[in-house]
Amino acid sequence: MLRRFLRTRFAKTLIVVAAAVVAWQIFLSIRATGVVSEQLQAAASRGEPVELVVQLGFPPERFHTLFLQDYGHVRGVSTDGVVLRDVRPESVGMLARVYWVDRLTTPEESE
Repeated sequence: MLRRFLRTRFAKTLIVVAAAVVAWQIFLSIRATGVVSEQLQAAASRGEPVELVVQLGFPPERFHTLFLQDYGHVRGVSTDGVVLRDVRPESVGMLARVYWVDRLTTPEESE
């Protein structure tokens, strides 16, 4: 019965879609390690809320600002980034996995 199901077009499509989702998640996990700066990693490892700059490769729009508010308080918006404060350390890793985020740095590094 399982063998018959695996031969159907639906099963093959389901397997391809599942493989694509897994590959995308692996890509985001690998990419996330290079997105966070070393200074920000050190600050987040202390376990206290951090202030960071989310650098984007484009001008942030309302959607991006509202999305980032789930992770911290928006302190300001520049031409290519958003400054967040009171970001929990565990949220830094989640932000690094967002595909449209180019870099996460401390405010001192981005100046």
